[in-house]
Amino acid sequence: MIPKHQEDTRLTQYLNKMLDEMPLSEPNPMLTERVMRRVQSAETPEIPKIHQVGRRKQWVNSFVAIAATVLLMQSGIINKIMNIDSGITQITSYIQQLSRIL
Repeated sequence: MIPKHQEDTRLTQYLNKMLDEMPLSEPNPMLTERVMRRVQSAETPEIPKIHQVGRRKQWVNSFVAIAATVLLMQSGIINKIMNIDSGITQITSYIQQLSRIL
């Protein structure tokens, strides 16, 4: 196996192990009831046909923005993680900080 692929495999295994070891947080017992009340009380207003063309444009713009964001994240962030050896320790500390916050 190529050393680069071995390093990627080790990083993936390490991150999966860290995620498996993180404690799970329990949601508030009233969460489901609050969400359901809001869903049931929300009324969906009818949209006039004039605004539907504008809505389609908004959806297209949103999808383009999402695709651009995903592309930039994959090409930039993942590339940095794969090329920086010290990145493993930085990611570990970041995950630990996140787990403390959550």
